[in-house]
Amino acid sequence: MKIRLEGVALLALCAFALHRIYLLIHGIPPHEATLGELGLGVVAVVTGVIGAVMLAVGPPLFRHYVWPPPDGD
Repeated sequence: MKIRLEGVALLALCAFALHRIYLLIHGIPPHEATLGELGLGVVAVVTGVIGAVMLAVGPPLFRHYVWPPPDGD
């Protein structure tokens, strides 16, 4: 359950970053994106993707796997 809550928190951070980007880009006067705005975009993408995966998959995301799998014989 903790992993899913962390996923929700990351998605909330993503939403906040997207809101800030929207406010910064649509400010008067119109301008090209600055380095800070592009960095905020990277934060939004990374937190959105990781948050969505953590929310969808949950605890099995960090389960240890044995590779190669043992033979089933």
